Amino acid sequence: MGIDNLQPGAIFGRDFRVVSPLRAGGMGAVYIVDQLSTGRKRALKVLAPELATEPGIRERFVLEARAASRIESDHVVEIVTAGVDEETGSPFLVMELLRGEELADALARLGPLPLGDVAEVLSQIGHALEHAHAQGIVHRDLKPENIFLAASRRRDASFTAKILDFGIAKLVADSASSQNVGTQPLGTPLFMSPEQTDRRGRISPATDVWALGLIAYRLLTGQDYWRGVDGSLPMLLREIVIDELSFASQRAREQGTELLLPPGFDAWFARCVNRDIDARFPEAGEAVRAFGELVTEGATRGKLVVQASVTGSAAMPASTGSASAPPVSERQVTPAGTDPFGPTVASSEPILANGVLGATAQALASSGALAAPGAARARRAPIVPIAAAFALLGGAAAFFLLRSGSDAGGGGPALTAQGPSAGLSAAPPASAAPVAPASRGTACPDGALLIAGSTAFLGADDIKDAAPAHEVTLQSFCLDRTEVTTGAYLKCFQAKSCPRPLEKVEWQGVTDKQRQEYSPFCNARDPDQRAEHPMNCVSWFMADTYCKKSGRRLPTEAEWELAARGADQRLYPWGDAAPSAKHLNACGKECAAWSRAHQEGRDAMYDEDDGFVATAPVGKFPAGASAAGVLDLAGNVWEWVADGYAPYTTDKQVDPKGPEGLSEFHVIRGGDFFSEVADWAKPARRYRREPNAYNHAIGFRCAADPR
Repeated sequence: MGIDNLQPGAIFGRDFRVVSPLRAGGMGAVYIVDQLSTGRKRALKVLAPELATEPGIRERFVLEARAASRIESDHVVEIVTAGVDEETGSPFLVMELLRGEELADALARLGPLPLGDVAEVLSQIGHALEHAHAQGIVHRDLKPENIFLAASRRRDASFTAKILDFGIAKLVADSASSQNVGTQPLGTPLFMSPEQTDRRGRISPATDVWALGLIAYRLLTGQDYWRGVDGSLPMLLREIVIDELSFASQRAREQGTELLLPPGFDAWFARCVNRDIDARFPEAGEAVRAFGELVTEGATRGKLVVQASVTGSAAMPASTGSASAPPVSERQVTPAGTDPFGPTVASSEPILANGVLGATAQALASSGALAAPGAARARRAPIVPIAAAFALLGGAAAFFLLRSGSDAGGGGPALTAQGPSAGLSAAPPASAAPVAPASRGTACPDGALLIAGSTAFLGADDIKDAAPAHEVTLQSFCLDRTEVTTGAYLKCFQAKSCPRPLEKVEWQGVTDKQRQEYSPFCNARDPDQRAEHPMNCVSWFMADTYCKKSGRRLPTEAEWELAARGADQRLYPWGDAAPSAKHLNACGKECAAWSRAHQEGRDAMYDEDDGFVATAPVGKFPAGASAAGVLDLAGNVWEWVADGYAPYTTDKQVDPKGPEGLSEFHVIRGGDFFSEVADWAKPARRYRREPNAYNHAIGFRCAADPR
């Protein structure tokens, strides 16, 4: 008896009676079955006998069962049993049969979801992913179609989100050996990370984080992030790997959905959808917890209520040539309209090689085989266009290699899947004059983010020394994502490239009491405990030397402010919301208590305790990041910039550098851990210090020109 004639009533694997077919595809079939030993309905997934002898497919099938069964979470589909049927010789696995609907169906039914509901979905699937990532398992095909909203068994929850199909999961523990021979790129284009487009790409838990960011964007806005969603597949892939990435809010503004995004979402999204895999959240649990910080008390929720009985078609995509099965009211764990065993994405030639479409890919594109991803999603099978194309191409060689030279007449350095750090950046306003010459690239040093050139108003008329607001045009530049750490500076000193770090404070007018009280805050005094804290107690000269020795420079005052405020002139890096303990390390309850103990009379900026009396490790306040994803631009330490101090004028400026030569005063920006006034956290706020001053409250970060 083969799988083609498993009729209702047939017994399979001695313990399962077939109730009805659910769906079938080129790799096998799925049935609703009764488990005789328990009386429970299950989902039976059977591999086609003609494929069972192929080691790669059989291994992948077994991997799905093993991967899912190792993850201890209620938010992963339960694997009941797995094995090889004696009569048919087909590998099979049996899973729980779920009642509910896919997240993609719920989104199509309800439209954009409120923040509270999105947070609940992410929290639940984050639990599963965190446990999977701890096991070294990466899903690699996260998408709304692979998240199932099952009827909840709890009274206090309207659904239980479960992640489907770990069938293309990659075991990171085994990746070292596989990197030597290459692995097949697998995934769905709309949610595929850049490293998945390279058969030698480094797959890690951060691969799932990329998809998580795109899923959150779709849930909040009801739209896909990519502009190329309704274009050709090569256009979409180019956008994923090469084209400049816009802020989430800018993309939402284009779609008319900007108001649906919460404050701080730009920064969170930038740490998910970042081509530099090391700049992303390292794993999903951390990403989900950071998203939770964006959810304000009383956030709207409750729109997402699971439809416990949903009629779903078992018809397969036209490319599979499969027949339809009767509608069912119980949905199995496989996404409707896709192959039950997940897509295999492989190609015998690059889709794009050195920026040029391969001959076969060109033929496919012209013939319509590379269908528009938007149309594919309407058919409920986002993977179908790419799977169909690769089915025609055949083989299992490299997917593609994209290079920046694919621009007409373009050139420049290669941008591979693990290419240079390229953070999210906003495109210049349509009215802005071109400010980024073709010779300036997009590659930034490690740890830096690309800030797009723009024309914007900087300064503020209501802040002393920051008036008048004036128009400035800047080219694109790179800026360190965090302040330079004590550990990084000490490495420069140990290499005999930087001046000795200082362990005391000194500035014009400092008192003996201040030296005694503040010098212990110099982080170089305790390098073991404060290696990840910002390097403070540095003069402008020390900061300038470090940046130059590392092949970079101090940012100009205008660059620093544009990175912190964006072209939309935010009041604070994170937006217009008042500062709080989740946004920055400033003067909270802990600071006010220290101040009282030392008879200083310092007031608190906010009533909460931010957890740090002095500096915090860099990057501890992701909710306070700028729209570009730059961290700690408010609080922690003031930051030296390159410019000497000079009053502003109303003149329009292009790439201003400040007064020429060494100035009596140089500018610091951003406030510090003792800042008690909210205005000090505003990026427009500027302050001046003599360049040879050094104290506990001043640090720095570096900038660079893109390569």
